[in-house]
Amino acid sequence: MSIKDVMVSALRRIGREELAADVEDGGAPVGEGGEVVKTLLYCINATEDELARHYLPLKASEILRSADNKFAYTLFSHTPVKILNVKAGGREIPFTLSPDFFTADAAEAEVEYLYAPAKKELEDESEFGELADGNLTALGAAAEYCLICGETAMAEVWETRYRAAIDRARRERRSPVYVPPRRWV
Repeated sequence: MSIKDVMVSALRRIGREELAADVEDGGAPVGEGGEVVKTLLYCINATEDELARHYLPLKASEILRSADNKFAYTLFSHTPVKILNVKAGGREIPFTLSPDFFTADAAEAEVEYLYAPAKKELEDESEFGELADGNLTALGAAAEYCLICGETAMAEVWETRYRAAIDRARRERRSPVYVPPRRWV
């Protein structure tokens, strides 16, 4: 699902049907409508960032090379939030974190990490477009927009639906295998 589709869905949720139709047809709203679209795009990016950092982490793995065993965070294709593990030669190796890089005893390392999504524009694809029927990001953005505009009652309505959609999405991602807790008999 594209950010444009998320934008249109969020605009319809906040009662801006005419603006949603304009964006859907490829128009570039100006004036007050342009400010609404700009603010809502900010809300969409904030929602995706919140989802990735707190509820539905995005995971990536890539191979990095370094001559001095220092791997700068700028080498990553995404913005890393947390490094899960580092492997060299198929075996996990220890690593040390620093503010601008991490070090490991290898010239080539396979790094598995969680990342934050990049800021999006209307033409880009949503990181969470397929979760919760594609409405997850639109619900969060609508809640955030209503809160920014001071419409607290509507913000609460959309926030409640957003939290329910997060719970559904987390259940979808969860493994179907269930191991019950041990109990003393």
